[in-house]
Amino acid sequence: MYKVFFDKKVFKDLKKIDRKWQIKILEKIEQELAKNPYIGKKLVGNLSPFYRYRVGDYRIIYHIYDDIIEIEIVKIA
Repeated sequence: MYKVFFDKKVFKDLKKIDRKWQIKILEKIEQELAKNPYIGKKLVGNLSPFYRYRVGDYRIIYHIYDDIIEIEIVKIA
C-alpha cells in the first residue's frame, strides 16, 4: 500500500468543493489510489510524470514515487 501525502495547495482546492464530494474524493484516495495508483490515466506531454483519476466531475492529479512507495496529490479540480 502506498503512503499518500498532499501538496499544500490541495487543501485550498478541497475547500472550494462541496463537503459531500470532499468526503467521496478522500475516500477514493484512501481506498483505491493508495492500493493501486496505476488505475488512473497517465498524462502526456510536459505533464507525463503525472496521473489523473476521476471522481464524479472532479479530477485528482498525482505523482507516483515507486522508489519510496508514496503518492503525492498535487491538484484536485
